[in-house]
Amino acid sequence: MAAQNNKIQTLYLIPNELAEDTAEAYIPEIVKSKLLSLRVIFCEDARTTRRFIGKLLRGKVSVEEYILFELTKSTTEQELSQQIGQIENACDVGIISDAGCPGIADPGALLVAWAHKQQVKVVPLPGPSSILLAVMASGLNGQSFAFNGYLPIDKVERKKRIKELERISKTSNQTQLFIETPYRNDKMLDDLIDVCDKNTLLTISADLTGATEQIITKPVFKWKKGELVLGKRPTMFGFLAV
Repeated sequence: MAAQNNKIQTLYLIPNELAEDTAEAYIPEIVKSKLLSLRVIFCEDARTTRRFIGKLLRGKVSVEEYILFELTKSTTEQELSQQIGQIENACDVGIISDAGCPGIADPGALLVAWAHKQQVKVVPLPGPSSILLAVMASGLNGQSFAFNGYLPIDKVERKKRIKELERISKTSNQTQLFIETPYRNDKMLDDLIDVCDKNTLLTISADLTGATEQIITKPVFKWKKGELVLGKRPTMFGFLAV
């Protein structure tokens, strides 16, 4: 069916690198090729997106030729509609996340939902996803898993949520994944060691695709506080209760 809105013809979901300076190795050629043909991009941060495009395309096109619209977690549907209204001519459009794949733990889902409502063609392009990479490398159940985003900041509520997810994991044989604000990574690891059953399989995937990448899976009773310092590296946490 034809798109009801003629401003956007096709929406391309463009993956970004997970770790600094890894685009050349982890972003496929199809993404680079498509970026060359696009001129309107939605993104979380215009400055970092221009830098990413510049590194990826290596001067094949000036980053100043791109029209960028910032789409963040605070962007409303009305604001998105106003942004779309500023597009002058019918064209294909891209959306780029700050890291990984748009629409996954990312405000880009708002634009994708709009595209489906307007019957605009949506095309996801391949690239690195921290969620999928963590599941692949964990050795945990990849047939059934859930990504839970961020857990509560409050320590009591966070521990309560960990126990709840562990119960779900055990009864459903489902891998549970979540992330944390980087400066709280080590506190999260300590809480997991304190709260989880000793036999629960805990996996930590830090700095995926980066120079300091570490992926470790072992039962909670084999984890010792302080043996792994995560610091502010982007980290995916996960466990499977057995």
